[in-house]
Amino acid sequence: MLAVALSLASAAAFLYYGGETLFGAPPRGEYERYGMPRLRVLAGSLQLLGAAGVLIGLAFTPIGVAAAVGLTLMMLLGLLVRYRLHDAPRLMVPAGTLALLNATLVIAFLVR
Repeated sequence: MLAVALSLASAAAFLYYGGETLFGAPPRGEYERYGMPRLRVLAGSLQLLGAAGVLIGLAFTPIGVAAAVGLTLMMLLGLLVRYRLHDAPRLMVPAGTLALLNATLVIAFLVR
């Protein structure tokens, strides 16, 4: 049951963020500020694939584990980028929260 709830929360968040990263105007400016404008499309695509992966993981656990690990690593890298840019801690909350959510999801998938 925990894996289902966490998967739905993770998938919803990354469907939103992935779509926003690919098609929204604000992320374009953010990726410019990060000095990584060419990674925006890759990051958004990986977020959408990760969202699908955690949902598929409800039926096929190895895919869910791989997707949740990938999303956790992506959010940890996002935290690192924001830290290096000296962003305010409040700007790090979404990435930190999603990293924790997906790390917990990895464990939830493994113990089911």
